[in-house]
Amino acid sequence: MAKVALVCNGSENKNIIPTLVLGSSAAASGDEVYIFFTPGAADLLKPGVIEGLKPKGYPEAIEMWNGIKSLGGKLYFCELALEAKDMKKEDFRDDVELVGATTFMADIDGAQITFSF
Repeated sequence: MAKVALVCNGSENKNIIPTLVLGSSAAASGDEVYIFFTPGAADLLKPGVIEGLKPKGYPEAIEMWNGIKSLGGKLYFCELALEAKDMKKEDFRDDVELVGATTFMADIDGAQITFSF
């Protein structure tokens, strides 16, 4: 079992779809998955947005998201986004954990596989 770290840097399909495809694949393979969404991905993490993503030729984004969660994956959102995007914790999904970069870095210590999109 490997530890897999992914960073999602934006809210476009080119950022979120590879993050979710690789994250859900790793989780389904039994790997520990940690995904960190930077402030650039803030728009994705508003309630209802992931549910609305239905990229052609890929599974629905919410199915991959839920698969990661149900298999123990960690979905983190950078707490710097609150000030950077002038938002409140209540503006984001309930199933994403608001953490600092130091928490993410501590959790991924020893990660064998890393990706950034």
